[in-house]
Amino acid sequence: MALNADQIAELLKLRALGFSQAEIAKALETSQQVIAYQLKKLKEQAKLKGTDEVFNTALLGGLAGAAAGIGIVALLELLKNQKE
Repeated sequence: MALNADQIAELLKLRALGFSQAEIAKALETSQQVIAYQLKKLKEQAKLKGTDEVFNTALLGGLAGAAAGIGIVALLELLKNQKE
């Protein structure tokens, strides 16, 4: 099951707030595997396009409500990658 734009926005918001994949899956009424896959795809996009591009794409895609969540997730990923 693919997530729609609103679900992706909610996923990012919940992840930024510290929710686990299982908790997000329950909130979105989907499986943990779907959440893990979507997070993986978003991380891959951020690596290929850069966090700014992913952020801007999300805004243009109608996810303005998740902008804070996207920004936090992108920043956390960037910081994590710098430590590795």
